[in-house]
Amino acid sequence: MSIVINAVILLAILGFSAGAFLAFAEKKFEVKEDVRVVFAENLLPGINCGACGYPGCSGFAKGFVNGEVKADGCLPGKRQGVPEKLTKLSKMSDDELNKIWEEIGEDPDKIKEKF
Repeated sequence: MSIVINAVILLAILGFSAGAFLAFAEKKFEVKEDVRVVFAENLLPGINCGACGYPGCSGFAKGFVNGEVKADGCLPGKRQGVPEKLTKLSKMSDDELNKIWEEIGEDPDKIKEKF
């Protein structure tokens, strides 16, 4: 009987230590995503059609933030005013974007309400 209890205690200790290590590793190696990419991606229509030459809206957003593509590259978004919104986004400072990001509670669905 004591063998079973010792095995359970040992597994509990191993499980707890592995969980603590994984929690530490998650915080230590966390990759922060660029807020500009999140804003640009959520201002796009989300059709993922590829008409811009990128595999989807996320690729176009990264290309726009990196300066590889112009704001009017999204063909389906032209009617919705996406080029104007992206131009406005490109003129905003990082401090302004971080302030808006905190105001909306880091909820990407509320980004369109702010533009």
